[in-house]
Amino acid sequence: MKMLVTSDEKMLNDVQERLSQFPQKAPNAISSALNRGVTNMNSNSRKEIRKDYNIKAGDISPTLKVFRASRASLGASVQSKGGVIPLERFKISPKTINPKRKTPIKAAVKKGGAKSLGSGFVADISGPKVFKRTGESRLPIKRLFGPSVPQMLENERAREEIQKQGQETFEKRLEHEINRILEKGRA
Repeated sequence: MKMLVTSDEKMLNDVQERLSQFPQKAPNAISSALNRGVTNMNSNSRKEIRKDYNIKAGDISPTLKVFRASRASLGASVQSKGGVIPLERFKISPKTINPKRKTPIKAAVKKGGAKSLGSGFVADISGPKVFKRTGESRLPIKRLFGPSVPQMLENERAREEIQKQGQETFEKRLEHEINRILEKGRA
């Protein structure tokens, strides 16, 4: 999953025209603004995912990587790579281990309601983990997983909001950077 902050040819020409007194400073202004926009997208990714899913920000952060802009490369992005997340990292009720439990445990991956796991159970194997039997006998069992962070970022509402806020931050910061350069030049 990749999210970009973009600048078009018209915007680049506008920046160069406004900074015509300082043409060498145009890439600095653009790259600074791009980096601020991407940083905003990175932090908003965690916020937007957590609006829809019962997951901690600490489980999201390791999957996000920021590619920053420089004077030579005026492109910035946030990429998310990662595998599926174990079900116990989401909301499980009850999390305690009880081999004689009669009621099924419930899991809430998305906010808004927990679903019964039927024959799912919690076992302590280097910490509590959620499993399910694959047949009628005690073994074999399989571990249960939720979605990956890139899958969570595929949510249309979240992705549009992250993209919109990142682009807005970029545009505000670009204006700020241009004004800062012009003020320094006048002084």
